[in-house]
Order: sequence, then C-alpha cells, then structure tokens
Amino acid sequence: MRRGEGRMPKATISPTEARAVFGRNLRLLCEGGPPITTLCQEIGINRTQFNRYLSGDAFPRPDVLARICAFFEVDARILLEPLEDLRRAMPDRFLTEMRDKLLIGRSRPVDQAVLPDAMYRFWRKSFMFQGKIVTNLALITTRDEVTLFKGFEENIYAKQENPNARRFPRLAYFGLVRQHLDGVSVYCQDRQNQANVNFFEFGLEGNMRFYPGFSLLIRRRIDGMNRMTAAVLERLPQEPAVWRSIVRQDAMHDMSFAPPIVQRALNRIPDGL
Repeated sequence: MRRGEGRMPKATISPTEARAVFGRNLRLLCEGGPPITTLCQEIGINRTQFNRYLSGDAFPRPDVLARICAFFEVDARILLEPLEDLRRAMPDRFLTEMRDKLLIGRSRPVDQAVLPDAMYRFWRKSFMFQGKIVTNLALITTRDEVTLFKGFEENIYAKQENPNARRFPRLAYFGLVRQHLDGVSVYCQDRQNQANVNFFEFGLEGNMRFYPGFSLLIRRRIDGMNRMTAAVLERLPQEPAVWRSIVRQDAMHDMSFAPPIVQRALNRIPDGL
C-alpha cells in the first residue's frame, strides 16, 4: 500500500470557523483574569481590535499573535484547535518527570474553604531596596484539581531606567499552588525564567483573609540584595473597581503604606540569604 493510502483526509476548516475557534479560545483564556482594558495594555494590543478577535470577526497579525501566545503561555494552535483539546494533550516529558521526581506523585486539591479562587493582593519586602515593600495583584484559579497562580508585577527596573515614561506595563508570572498541612506553597516563574518559591500559612492574627509567609528568589547571590523576604497574601473582594485601583498605584512603597496587620507580618521574618 502506498504511503497515505487508505487514510481518511483531514477535515478542512473554513476561515469563518477558524476565527470562531480562535475567538472562543481567547474568551476562555481571558476568564478570571484582569479587566480587558488592563489585559490589552499588558499585551500591547488595541482594545477595539482585541474585541474583534474575541467576537471571531478577525485574526491577529503574526506579531500580535506571538504576543498573545506569549502572554497566555500557549502556542499558535489556538488559531485552529479548541482550547479544551489542547489542554488534554499529552504533557511535556520534562513536566512529567518533575511531577514524578520532585512533587512525588499527585498533590491533593487545594481546599477552597481555606484558599478560595479569587483575586489577591501580594505584599512583600523588596528584594533589592532596603526598607521598601512591593505590592501587586495575584489571581488564583482552579482547573479540575490543579490550582494555578498568576501574578502581575510592575517593571520597576524599566521605570528606573526611564522615570519620565507615562506608564510601564505590568509583567506577568505564573505558578502552581500545592496544599500542605499548615499552609500552601506556590512555585512561580516569569518569561525570563526567573523563579521563586513561596509559602503561606492559613490566617493571620485570626483573620482568614490574610496569609503570612515568605518568598524565596532562586538566583545567585548579589551584594546588597536579599533572596528571601517576608510576604503576605491578602484576599480581595470580588470588586473589579478595587483591582483597577491597585493596578493604577505604584508598586513600590514605604512600609507605612501597608495595613498595620500586613506590616506586623512583614516585620516578623528577617530578610536573609
């Protein structure tokens, strides 16, 4: 039999159907994230044009598609294949090995009663600037039995290099959340492969909206820079207006900017490493 003989031809997909698939995938990727206006600013896409992608009326240019794929950490198959099918694809062998060797089997699901899916505010001492704190947004969502972490942090270094610029898009970083007997750990990495490990306890001074802990930056030692600082997660109300007000604020502040309960937690653990 000649090569290819007897095989069923692949089904073709019309441009209209392809745009509809891409639009649906994009809507799913946007679910639970920041407001569309904020998201467009972070990706660098015109809001009106992004709405056309969401509605299935247009395809992005290759360079725009590359930015969308990088932001959501997906590949160009989202143009043609339903997101559900892509998520069911066979996992990367590296990830399988990491699960089996590092995580030692399956992790139990994160208990929604103690760490609900929500938007959080992440507070920590600055790794680089003594006496300063950094605050940003973090989204926690659960898919099946996997709890995901997505943080948004201001590009402080770009702001220092160009202090007269009007705005600096927040950088996204991504992670996984695992539950333990006395708290949760969060393993994060950004697109520059900078990684950190965090641990948070359940409740702060009896207030279950706050989760005190620490953040450990995985990198070589640099004089004048800490690699471990105290950190706090604060669960925010389901009010997008509150989230937007945080996005509009600067990321770096004096310690007095934080609520007293957060200040006490941040001062509880000394900087180190």
